[in-house]
Amino acid sequence: MIQNTNNSLEKKLNEFIGKNIIITQDGFLKNKYSIHKLKYFIEYEILNITDDESQNYLKINLNQIYKMKINEKDIKLYLDNDTIICLAI
Repeated sequence: MIQNTNNSLEKKLNEFIGKNIIITQDGFLKNKYSIHKLKYFIEYEILNITDDESQNYLKINLNQIYKMKINEKDIKLYLDNDTIICLAI
C-alpha cells in the first residue's frame, strides 16, 4: 500500500481510538462483530486492531488493500479476493 494511503488510514484510525466500532466483512465470507475501546498498531505491513474489553481482534495485511474509502463515520477497505471490511462508529 502506498505511503499516502497508509497515512490517511492511520489518521482516521487515530480518531477511532477508544471508541466502540462495528466491523463487518462482506464477500465470500460475511460476518459482523464489535470492538470496544479500539486500539491499533501497524507492524510489518499488518494492521492489528484489538479490543480492550474482549478477545475480539482483526489483522489485515495492508498489501492486500487495493481501494479505500474514508468517510466521517466509517472506513471501507477493499481487499483482494473480493472482500470488503468496514469499520464503523
